[in-house]
Amino acid sequence: MSCQYNSDYPKINYDYEKIKLNRIFENEILKEYPNQGIQTQDSKKVYGNLKFPDLPKDRAYTMAAFVTSIDGKVAYLDDPAGPVVAKSNRLDSQGAEADFWILNLMRANCDAIFAGAVTIQKEPDGTVCIFDKGLEKARVEKGLKPAPWVVVCSLDGTDIPFNDKVIREQDVIFNTSPVGLKYIEENMSKEYFSVGPFNSIDEYNNEQMVDKFINNKDSKIPIIATGQGKQTNSKVLLNILKLWGIDKAMVESPSYFHSLLKDKLLDEATLNYSCVYIGGDAVGLGKGMKPFTSIEHPHTEMLTIHNHSPSFFYFRHKFVYDVEPKI
Repeated sequence: MSCQYNSDYPKINYDYEKIKLNRIFENEILKEYPNQGIQTQDSKKVYGNLKFPDLPKDRAYTMAAFVTSIDGKVAYLDDPAGPVVAKSNRLDSQGAEADFWILNLMRANCDAIFAGAVTIQKEPDGTVCIFDKGLEKARVEKGLKPAPWVVVCSLDGTDIPFNDKVIREQDVIFNTSPVGLKYIEENMSKEYFSVGPFNSIDEYNNEQMVDKFINNKDSKIPIIATGQGKQTNSKVLLNILKLWGIDKAMVESPSYFHSLLKDKLLDEATLNYSCVYIGGDAVGLGKGMKPFTSIEHPHTEMLTIHNHSPSFFYFRHKFVYDVEPKI
C-alpha cells in the first residue's frame, strides 16, 4: 500500500550498516508470538524480526526502554538528559546511535509513550517522535499517526512544564491524581476535557468513555485522573487507554517504570547496556521509591540479546510475576 503524508517531525539519517547489531540470543518463546511488529527492511537488517505476544483485552500492553550504565544508572548528575549515558560511551559511539535507534523502533510499535513530567523538564523542548523516516512511514501505512500519543505523568501536576514543546505541539494526554487534576485545571491554558477521578474500573461506563474521547480528542487535551489523593491507579489508567484504542504503551519515565512493576503491570522492557560506570548518588530506575524485597520481587526471562561491540549490549526482557521458589 502506498502512503502519501507530510510529517514535520525531525529525522535522523541512520547509517544502517554502522548500527547493525549481532543477535547473540533468541528465546524459543518468540516462535509462539503471533503479532509481527511494525518494521522495515532496514530495521530487520539492524535488529532482526520483531514480534509481540497476544495483547491483553482489558488494558494496554506495556513496554519500557532505557539505557543504563553497568551499575544500573540512567543519568549522570552533571548532565541528566537520558541519551547521555549512551553518548558518553567513548569506546563505541556507533553503539550509542544503535541505542537511540532501538528506542525509535520500540516507539514505532507503540500507540502511546509515557513520559514523566520531570523527564520532560530534563530535556526541554525535545520531541517525542520516531526519528527514523522508514519506521514512521511504516506506522502510517498501518493506519497509525506519525507519532504516538505522549502521556505526561504527574502525581500532583506541579512538575508539569506547561510551555514545553511536547505539550505545545504534540498530541498529549495528562495522567494524574485527583489532587493533580485540580492543579492542572487551574493552570492549563489550552482547551481540555477530563475523565475521572476513578479508583476502579467499575466506576465508569465503557461506551460513554469511548464516546467522550472520540468527540473531544481532536480539539482538546485529554486528562485522565485516577486513584486517590496524590496517588494514581495504573490499572484504571491502562484500562481507559485500551478503551481509547491504545493497545501498546511504552514507558520512558524511570519512576513510572518502577511503579508499574510494583503493580505487576509492566509486560516487557528493552534495557540497553552502555559499558560505562557512574556510581554514587546518580539516578537509577525507581530512585527514591520503595524497593522490592528478597522475598517478593519480579523476575524476567530474556527474549533477545544483541550486541554492537564488546562495549554495548541490548537486552529485551519479558517480566514474570508471582514466581514461587522451586523445591
